[in-house]
Amino acid sequence: MTNRVRYSQANARIAKVHNNTDQELIVITADKLELVLQRHLSNLERRKEWIAPLGILIAIASAFSTATFKDAYFSAATWQAIFVITGILSAIWLVKTGWTAIRAPALSEIMDKIKQSSDKQSNNQLQRTDSSASSV
Repeated sequence: MTNRVRYSQANARIAKVHNNTDQELIVITADKLELVLQRHLSNLERRKEWIAPLGILIAIASAFSTATFKDAYFSAATWQAIFVITGILSAIWLVKTGWTAIRAPALSEIMDKIKQSSDKQSNNQLQRTDSSASSV
């Protein structure tokens, strides 16, 4: 037994309709898209490279601050120096990768490059169409 409920227009009056269905179409050849993506996708992936040096730096800093170094294969001072040097190298690596992450292009910038490439292609096609139409 199913209940079928019918709603009249009076129950759900539509006051206003918002239309947000505008689309932007990008026309580009596959080879040009591949070139743009090859140039910029590796740079986009660089935005995440800071994670590894930060993790290493946190691990070294926490171990250095809580450890009491003892003589094992090397002297305690040598172990302490190894941790300090490794921490400094990790901090330098973190600054370098952080700087590249800040300068790496965002996805919207890559989309703009694709659109520029598409615009150039469209302009060339229009010029060819205009020149062939004027020669007729």
